[in-house]
Amino acid sequence: MYEDTEDEPRDYQDGADRDPLDEAEAPFALSFITRRLLSEPKIIKNSRIVVVGGSDTGISFVEALLSISYLKFSNIILISPGGLPHNHFDSKNENLKAYSTSYTHEELRRLMLENRITVINARMIDIDRGDKNIVLHNNKVVPYDTLILTMGLQEKTLDTIGYVSRGITTQPEEKKRMEGLMSIDDPYLYQHLRAGGKLMNILTNRKKPEKAVIYGRSINCYACVQGLLERGVKPHNISLVVPKKECHVQKGYNEEDNREMELDMPIINPDAFEDDNIESRVQAMITSLGVKIYKDCIIDNL
Repeated sequence: MYEDTEDEPRDYQDGADRDPLDEAEAPFALSFITRRLLSEPKIIKNSRIVVVGGSDTGISFVEALLSISYLKFSNIILISPGGLPHNHFDSKNENLKAYSTSYTHEELRRLMLENRITVINARMIDIDRGDKNIVLHNNKVVPYDTLILTMGLQEKTLDTIGYVSRGITTQPEEKKRMEGLMSIDDPYLYQHLRAGGKLMNILTNRKKPEKAVIYGRSINCYACVQGLLERGVKPHNISLVVPKKECHVQKGYNEEDNREMELDMPIINPDAFEDDNIESRVQAMITSLGVKIYKDCIIDNL
């Protein structure tokens, strides 16, 4: 189990410290109310609706429920390891991952989900279908009447080489964990790399800073480089290693499986940019800052 430390606090309920009356935190769009809306009764729905996963699908599902004008859902729970990403940074330049294709940082803040539903910062490890309960990694139990699973896609490079990320709470017996080694999809990535945290203090130490290596070929890698620079890491202490597209992808047992794997490759291991010219320009800009880039490499040993 992953244990809490003083350097890495973890709230059970995401957004619990946010003032629900502080409307200055989010720029609101123009809204209006009519006499009909004031007098129209709403049907209260007390069913326990639990959504597991803070992906685009999960957030859009919750938004759709909250947008029904004649219904009021009083018991919606969103379980998302690490909470909602927009709560962990104020400026979009501090983001360590690429933006979602459906929601920007500002749009998520305008939804104010923390004040309209319950967002639980935890990981689901088991489902008790008989009693309709969800078991979380901290042994807490969440009952439900309706369960929606929207976990989304996960980066699997560490899994293929026998490791798990630092913030994974349940470590399989055949997997290893290494201090300072984490996935871009680590549920507690922003807590590990928060300004003033243990890891960031090591990376930004003036006398003897440690080096950061970012391994991958997706747009998230370039976003992570930007996020580290915004947190004060010197460019010459950052290395970007770009492997080949076929790296860490397990081949099938026959030719048909391999052909299907090739068709799925853009989803399994997507390119950071659709245009090679744009990629070369971005890499040139990063190199000019002092970041080292290594191409067509693969992890040989850790």
